[in-house]
Amino acid sequence: FNASATKLGIGDVTDKENPTPISNAAYPNVAYSHQGWLSEDQRYFYLNDELDELSGGTDGTRTLVWDVADLDDPVLVREFVQDNAASDHNLYIRGDLMYQSNYVSGLRIFDISDPENPVPAGFFDTVRGSPDAPGFAGSWSNYPFFPSGNIIVSSMREGLFVLRKRETALVP
Repeated sequence: FNASATKLGIGDVTDKENPTPISNAAYPNVAYSHQGWLSEDQRYFYLNDELDELSGGTDGTRTLVWDVADLDDPVLVREFVQDNAASDHNLYIRGDLMYQSNYVSGLRIFDISDPENPVPAGFFDTVRGSPDAPGFAGSWSNYPFFPSGNIIVSSMREGLFVLRKRETALVP
């Protein structure tokens, strides 16, 4: 899987000396197809376009949800648009949770147990007091794969944060 600047590309690298393309898929309002990650069942590919928020191609932070069950014909099944306008950068999936580093919006965590309908599950703002606007400050990446459950979040000027997801009960 390749977020290749202007599209989603899928290739066969079985023969490392002779990789071959399988398919390419375009999507609306492309600015810079940057990075993505497969769901754990490898049915869905979640793709970030790093510059679509800056170019005005979307009204909020957008994640493209692709059904890649047929590698020859990936299908864009959802343009998930968040309620803020921060630029998205790197995302990773562990279990039913998607961890997105969305620059000034910080780390955003989404429940993807319904893969085509992400639901907010948590966040950590690395740049306090900063508006959730497009641009290149704040959370650049994260790593949610430690056996301990700790999550590392890097922030461009603020440093490195070590977090642990905490379950909270909402009181009516």
